[in-house]
Amino acid sequence: MRTATVGDLRNHCTSLLGWISAGEEIIITQRGKPVARLIPENPAKPAKVNWAEAPEITRDRTGERVLTAGESSELIHDAASRW
Repeated sequence: MRTATVGDLRNHCTSLLGWISAGEEIIITQRGKPVARLIPENPAKPAKVNWAEAPEITRDRTGERVLTAGESSELIHDAASRW
């Protein structure tokens, strides 16, 4: 459960709505005292991920070439200079 002030509600409404749509409850306070509670219309159930069936795990890597340490270092160095 999160807490936000009346000013936060006024100035950051979009962010608060994002929290609510993600399943969070928000207590609105005014001068340190709770005055309202915002809750999602349909509380979101936490998503369960089956990592054993994730595409990253089940992908067939037998035909892929593995980079050498030098190639990996060069790739990282090249990518770092672009940022």
